[in-house]
Amino acid sequence: MANRRSRQYELKKIELEVVNSGGGSNAYDIKDIVADFEYIESIESPFVRCDFTIVDSVDFNKTLQGGEIINIDIVTDSAKGKHLKMKLKVFKIGSIIKSERGQMYILHCASPEIYKNEMSKVFKSFGPMGGGAKNISNIPKHLCEKYWGDDAKSRIKGNNFESHSTINFISPNWKVTDAISYLSDKVVRQKGGKSSTKQSGYLFFENRDGYVFYSVDGLCEGAIKGAENFTYILQQQGADPADDGMYSIESVQYPDKADHLRNMRLGTYKSMLIGISLPIPTNSKLTNSGNNDKRGSITQPKIIDFNQVFGMASTIEKTPPYEVPADIRDAGPTRMHIRALPDMKNQRGSGPANAGTTSNEDTSQVGLYASARYSLLKSVQLTIVVPGNTALMAGQLIKVRIPASEQSSGNNAKVKEDRKYSGKYIIAAVSHTYKREGLTSKLTLMRDSIKKASY
Repeated sequence: MANRRSRQYELKKIELEVVNSGGGSNAYDIKDIVADFEYIESIESPFVRCDFTIVDSVDFNKTLQGGEIINIDIVTDSAKGKHLKMKLKVFKIGSIIKSERGQMYILHCASPEIYKNEMSKVFKSFGPMGGGAKNISNIPKHLCEKYWGDDAKSRIKGNNFESHSTINFISPNWKVTDAISYLSDKVVRQKGGKSSTKQSGYLFFENRDGYVFYSVDGLCEGAIKGAENFTYILQQQGADPADDGMYSIESVQYPDKADHLRNMRLGTYKSMLIGISLPIPTNSKLTNSGNNDKRGSITQPKIIDFNQVFGMASTIEKTPPYEVPADIRDAGPTRMHIRALPDMKNQRGSGPANAGTTSNEDTSQVGLYASARYSLLKSVQLTIVVPGNTALMAGQLIKVRIPASEQSSGNNAKVKEDRKYSGKYIIAAVSHTYKREGLTSKLTLMRDSIKKASY
């Protein structure tokens, strides 16, 4: 057990399975030889990672060759019963450092499906024109179930896959994750969001609860439950923290307050998209020159700016995170996207920027909103270190309270909350670090807005 109550945990299992020559497996309890491990999940990664540092004085490494399964089960006092219980597969054995009779090495692990993702490729058409695949309502869920096998089904839960619009496309021998990535900025939400517009921009990632395919807007609405009751507080010096400090922020790292060049390069302030309808290939390698054929044409540019994106998005808080500088606001787009269109007749031409209604009707605007929406999510960022909490996972909304430098006036003067950095965030990444003396969690937090000013 840890010395500090805030970091107390119960390590139920670290077990390694080795397949023997007869096809069976041998299980080893390796808790005593694991010096530490770091478990990582992120909304930008389709698979979780975990690195185990092994201190070996019995030549255990001679039984290892990669591909072994490691099962972990650990729970912290702060997690209110939520275990970090994962099955992982060794994909790399790090270099061995030997000292006298002992040796140290790292077992690099990831989800077992990372192997299936490399071996099982998707060569199939999908959508209303996709033959036998026309009745598939959620393509990412179908891909995970079909190509990753029965062992992965416990990690593929229907409520973690948000519904999306129909789309016609062909996967030309892609990995499952590549096919899903192709869809992520071409389909739109079917439920939720603002009634006046459709929202796009999906993320595919894995967390403690399984695989997730959800829109950025859906995540900002709180689609992934489990952290809404946690509030982490940066305590003032001398204050007596509640709950033995289990929900105190131990350290906080503030990002750059403003980076205009980065935002301009990402197209956060204003970006443009040009769609190209590809020509029909013929034996002569020339386009079909029929009177009605518009393939090989270029659409008029579509432009979307920061205020349009913010007005269309389901933001975490209600106030824009910053004012766009006037000289940048009045200038032209700072990033251009070029996109191949499915068919010229399905495009809306130079219509207003309101994210389209289905991906086939407005492929270009859907992609433009998706890119801008993800950039908006990164407007305010924090990195905090807290006592280990195995209930936390990527994609959840969490509350943070950070005191401002300013103090209110009057007889009952008190320290105000920092308006820009206090409030709700999406957990963009979480890293749990286990050591014998306790568990700590490092959270990368993002949000697209700030709290409304109170007077």
